[in-house]
Amino acid sequence: MHGRVLTDTRRGRTVCVLLLVTLCLPALSLADEDVEPAPAAQVRAQAVRITTSVEPTMATVGDRLHLRIDVDRANGVTVVLPDVVAGVAPFEVLDAVIAEPDVGSDRTVERRDYIIAAFETGELYVPALAFEYVTADGDTGVAFGESLAVTIESVLPEVREDEEVGPRDIKPPVELPRRVWPFIVTALTVAVVVAAFYFVRKWLRSRTSEPAPEVVEEPPVPRIAAHVVAIERLDALEREDPIGRGEIQRFYVRATEIVRLYLRDRFGVDAIDMTTSELPPAMRAARIDKGEIGWSEGFLLHADLAKFAKHVPSEERARSDFGEAREFVERTRLRGDAVVDGGGGADEPGGTSAGAGADTDTDTGADTGTGTDTDAGEVTP
Repeated sequence: MHGRVLTDTRRGRTVCVLLLVTLCLPALSLADEDVEPAPAAQVRAQAVRITTSVEPTMATVGDRLHLRIDVDRANGVTVVLPDVVAGVAPFEVLDAVIAEPDVGSDRTVERRDYIIAAFETGELYVPALAFEYVTADGDTGVAFGESLAVTIESVLPEVREDEEVGPRDIKPPVELPRRVWPFIVTALTVAVVVAAFYFVRKWLRSRTSEPAPEVVEEPPVPRIAAHVVAIERLDALEREDPIGRGEIQRFYVRATEIVRLYLRDRFGVDAIDMTTSELPPAMRAARIDKGEIGWSEGFLLHADLAKFAKHVPSEERARSDFGEAREFVERTRLRGDAVVDGGGGADEPGGTSAGAGADTDTDTGADTGTGTDTDAGEVTP
């Protein structure tokens, strides 16, 4: 009897222990799961981390907001970016800046900055964007950013319920003062001040200014008559005697130069810069005698043949042309003093030809050698 009771007691204890073990096993398994997650879940949690921020969190309609998205992924993980332009509605994307990724030894951080704006009022939210990714082992997953709240206020002033909202009326016209006396007095005052300033300045200048120095005109420098210069040049050519040395071409070059310079200084004809064919019309315009024009044309044409056409005249012909050139100067010289008042030398353009236009009327008929010299320095006009 005593032994049966002892056996039943042992059985009851065993049953109680089994019940306690059965009840504690689920609790222990749940505790283990909270402390140490499964390896696959831990890898998925660390593969991609999304960080989003927006500044400022309070703005008005149309203000520019700065949205930043940082994608922190493990190397080897491929992230598919969402459509941010459509994903941030009701906000609108105005601009985007993608920075260079920061690549580390184990992870890579990609940063994207967006400029967004809202055109609605109230408390708006930037939606949580979904980023799909694929790991190096081929596992796929989705990482989400945070939903960001932004308060958008209106730019219009607050209006009470009993007030009407609308454009303000223009201001009424402003009447200008009809009194003109102030304007007249002001104008007269300004005129008096300006006149006083002008006369005072003029008076001061008259006292301080020195008298202008007297201009003393210097007497004109006498110049040598054109025929005197021409005769001197012919004498110098005769002393050189290029004809006697057989330099016929050089003789005609010098002789024609002397004759052309004489025509320029005596009659104002720019014979130096003219061709032989251009010279006769210019001499006729200067009212030179026709006979002298014909002699000049013939002399210069014959000289051109000797200078340019390799025509070599005889020594007798060259000396005859030299004498005719001297006679031409004597026939057409200015009858009067050998020294003429004026400015500039005889070699200058228009030298002694200042009175050429008027003197040619008397020279054409009287200056043909019919005059009689009364002195070596002066001739009877």
